[in-house]
Amino acid sequence: MSDIRKLTTKIVEDAQKKQAHLIEEAEKEIAKKERIKKQQLEKEVAAHLARYEKELQKELSLKVSDLHVKSRNRMLAAKQQVLDELFADAKEQLQNITAEDFDAFVERKLALVQLTGTVELVFGSKSAPLVSETMIQRWQAQFEPDLTIQVAKETIPNRSGVVFKQGEVEFNFIFEALLESKEEELSYQLIAFIFNQE
Repeated sequence: MSDIRKLTTKIVEDAQKKQAHLIEEAEKEIAKKERIKKQQLEKEVAAHLARYEKELQKELSLKVSDLHVKSRNRMLAAKQQVLDELFADAKEQLQNITAEDFDAFVERKLALVQLTGTVELVFGSKSAPLVSETMIQRWQAQFEPDLTIQVAKETIPNRSGVVFKQGEVEFNFIFEALLESKEEELSYQLIAFIFNQE
């Protein structure tokens, strides 16, 4: 009977050892799987974080770019407003030119173009009231005998200045047209001057 007890005890001990060994192996396997799963999860988290960081960086870059564009547009609008005001002021000053200044202007332009023969002077409706018969006679006397001056009966509506017509050829000295032709060139110079003075 003692042999049976010993045998039974041995079987129980062996079973317990085997059970302990199996539990230990199972725990090792579970730990190994958990470690592998944890590494996979860490890689996935790192990949998600990297992708999220890239998306945030891209979004931030777009916002900065948008702010830059808006800022530049506001600056351009401010510059354009300043230019518009300057040109409106210049236009108003030219439209309100004095008779003496207009007389000198026409005289300079007649000397500049050096026309011969008959030339017709067509005044802008805003400048026509400035012209006197005395001015026309003096211009004629100054450029005789090469030039014969005629004044057109019609005027150019809502404009200041003068157009010299000789046949099909016209010399346009209408102030608004002169300003428009110089606007682009002057705009760059004015912008550089105004905004570099700060």
